Amino acid sequence: MVNPAGPGAPSLGGLGCSKMLVCVSSKDELRDRGVWYYDLVRESGWEGEVDFFEVEGEEHAFHILSEAVTQNVKKMINKLASFLV
Repeated sequence: MVNPAGPGAPSLGGLGCSKMLVCVSSKDELRDRGVWYYDLVRESGWEGEVDFFEVEGEEHAFHILSEAVTQNVKKMINKLASFLV
């Protein structure tokens, strides 16, 4: 039920939004899954705009779990903010 390419999954070509941002971090155990999803959306025929953003040297949810505001946290927050504008 959470596999976007699993049996019976609806086509990603029918996504109900006009733009999408897929963010990953290089040390995240889910990084490859994010890249795979980005590729699926790009190849689906969806007519929206999909952007990919990767932060090097960080683990899963680093921008939320970090106690310090590092340069990488700033990069991620700035990317998210610019996407929402």
